[in-house]
Amino acid sequence: MKKLIAAVLLLVMALSLCGCGKKAEAIPASVRMAAAEKAAAEAEKAAPAELSAKEEEAKPAAIPMTGSVVPQSSAAAQEAEALFDSGDYKAAFEKASAADASDPAVAALLGKAYYLGLGTDVNQAKAMSYLETAAKGGYPSCAYLLADATDYGKGTRMDKDEAARRYIKFVAIADEVDPASSDYGMSMCYLSECFAKGHGVEKKHELALDAANKAAAAANLTPFELMSLAAFYDGPAPNHVSNAADATGEYAVETARKVDAAKAEELYKRAVPGLQKLADAGNLAAVKLMGDLYLDGKGGLPQDYAKAMETYMIAADEDYADAQAQIGYMYQNALGVPADYAKAMEWNNRAAQQGNAQGQAQIGYLYQNGLGVTQNLDEAGRWYTRAKEGGSDWAAAMLEQTEATNPHASFEAHA
Repeated sequence: MKKLIAAVLLLVMALSLCGCGKKAEAIPASVRMAAAEKAAAEAEKAAPAELSAKEEEAKPAAIPMTGSVVPQSSAAAQEAEALFDSGDYKAAFEKASAADASDPAVAALLGKAYYLGLGTDVNQAKAMSYLETAAKGGYPSCAYLLADATDYGKGTRMDKDEAARRYIKFVAIADEVDPASSDYGMSMCYLSECFAKGHGVEKKHELALDAANKAAAAANLTPFELMSLAAFYDGPAPNHVSNAADATGEYAVETARKVDAAKAEELYKRAVPGLQKLADAGNLAAVKLMGDLYLDGKGGLPQDYAKAMETYMIAADEDYADAQAQIGYMYQNALGVPADYAKAMEWNNRAAQQGNAQGQAQIGYLYQNGLGVTQNLDEAGRWYTRAKEGGSDWAAAMLEQTEATNPHASFEAHA
């Protein structure tokens, strides 16, 4: 009954959003209705009869459809937001930490700081309560980060169904953010991600590009959003990626994407100063992304495989899975080092054991082609399947190829 009520409320909310006038023009009403209908369908799915007390406690809190425009923040929050927008994340975090965390604006700053490691150490579990407060208070970017957290088990229990519902809710409210608000750039970047990757909506390149253009024009993006947008304009790439918002460590396989290399390079260059500052402060995601820039020769940096390897090693030695998978990629493809499939397997496995989809997919590739191991298409299929379940479109494409060429009558990867 509760699920049916939630479905009805969500549908009503969607209808109200469709009638919001000019603010709703960027996302067609049909798309909004599709998102609402999808949410309603999800809500009607049968749930387990009972959850244990422990499971109930771990279950992510629901995000209400609160509406749209980010509310006016307090004076203290505005000061912290100004510092955050200028890239002084440490000062912003200190200012926000001294303010009232029940203020959604303050909670948004603290949630982003802990979740992304901006001005403080990454603590995604600690970020969750702040992100929930901010999402309920009208900050769509925080609603997206909650979806990302539940999608990949960052600081909370992994729950793909809940993540899908959260993505749907985010898409339904994201376009309502006031362009003058500090949340606008982030929200548009994440909206572009949703349309590019099919999070909560059908993949639509035109809408992804529209949101990306809005985000790129914003002045207050963090280096992570700048890198994400640059990767979007850069188009399809090899098996590695320069995209902080893509937790799988790989680009989606897309054919509709139009490359804008000049726009991508402009965004990479905008990201470099802030990214280097975060890397110097010990942010491992930033360290890994600096390695990506050296690997590809982006953002005004020279292509330097030795520097890329050195940079990845800094993060890999701290057990950062994305960097470990990149090292595996370099050994696997002889980038600046002789091809060494044993080392590739070692580094890929270290990443894969942490659930990293890129590492899992690369192990699949080694088995598929018999590189350093006996060729085994069934084993390749199993690794590609894991990577596909982790969100890797590249692994999904390779899985189809492996199934088509597997001489066995039955494919064990699906057993």
